[in-house]
Amino acid sequence: MEPISIIIGATEIPWKSIVLVLSVLAAFFLSYSLYAAQKGGRIGMWICAPLATFFSLVFCRALYWYCNKEQYNDFTVAMRDLTPDGFIMLGILPGVVLASALIRLIRLNKSLPAMLDAWAPGVALGMGLAELMCLFDIRCRGKVVVSSPVFCHLPFAAPMAMPQGGVEYRFATFFVSFLVMLGIMKLCIEFYTARREEKGCTAALFLLLYSASGFILDSTRYDAGYFPFNGFVSVLQIFAGLSILALAIAFCVRMLKKRGFVWYVIPWWVAMLVAMGATGYLEYLVQRYGDRYLLWYSLMSVSSLAMVLLVYAMYALGRNKPEATEEKVEEIAEEITEEIIKEKPEIAAVTETLTDEEEPETNATAVPAGLAAVSAVLAALGFSALLFSKNKKD
Repeated sequence: MEPISIIIGATEIPWKSIVLVLSVLAAFFLSYSLYAAQKGGRIGMWICAPLATFFSLVFCRALYWYCNKEQYNDFTVAMRDLTPDGFIMLGILPGVVLASALIRLIRLNKSLPAMLDAWAPGVALGMGLAELMCLFDIRCRGKVVVSSPVFCHLPFAAPMAMPQGGVEYRFATFFVSFLVMLGIMKLCIEFYTARREEKGCTAALFLLLYSASGFILDSTRYDAGYFPFNGFVSVLQIFAGLSILALAIAFCVRMLKKRGFVWYVIPWWVAMLVAMGATGYLEYLVQRYGDRYLLWYSLMSVSSLAMVLLVYAMYALGRNKPEATEEKVEEIAEEITEEIIKEKPEIAAVTETLTDEEEPETNATAVPAGLAAVSAVLAALGFSALLFSKNKKD
């Protein structure tokens, strides 16, 4: 029986619905705070949030339907199913990109890459929290059965009810994914804060880290999504490989434009292709010789880390460092002001008088965050009750 969190009359709201709604809210408020702090369009972000949620649900459900057509009579039946089951979370990425592009088309933001940069940490947080929905069902477990009692608990393993009866503990892929996404969120926030002037780079970093980690984690799942024409490599693994290759090409081209052709491009590409080939071959070994999974996944982690470092090295080599950041300009302005005051002390007296008389201007657009958050949570909970509730059967 599915765990129920709230029962109001004949209406039941499962825990998974609560977790899903809260993950969406957490993703939005984190991204909104980052975007607003950099003087981004607040109205654009508020309008983008519901569009991104809607498009993400559509893409996530469509991907799941395409990979599991046998579960539904047709596409419309799959799309009318509003329960929080049957999603492939990879669909969140095109949903967010599409919504942000529409907001850019109607000119409610000044830069699409800048908005995607702000979305990157929030999406990482939201996807990580959404993984916790699997606490209440048997999805997103590993193929590996954990038998040692020392590891039969989170974050290593989670229970799974067997059809023939009894419970076995399997690798807790969902919880490890949650921890990994929190780490990606932290790195994206640090990167966004330090290099916010480099539009699109934070989003690229998120895509790189998500792809590299997702390739390994999706390999461990017993219920990974596969295209009907390919049962060997999952949807996420195909996406991860293409994304890393696209980022490598993009950063390499940018580096060549800046530095011209340099000799180390050739060994760099050799190392990149070797790392990608090794990762793919290790996936074959995992499926062929599953009893040695610790060795294969350890080597796969090394090859995935090598891809990340190689792509980041090419990004660093082609990076266009800003000549003067805002902080540097402020420092220069303060130094000039101090020199002027030293030469003309009467200016300091006038400045102090104006400072005492004029109170600092408050930001009129800054609404009380607590009130906005509470209102959004209440509205979202009510909306989730309508979407995900189900009537009791006598």
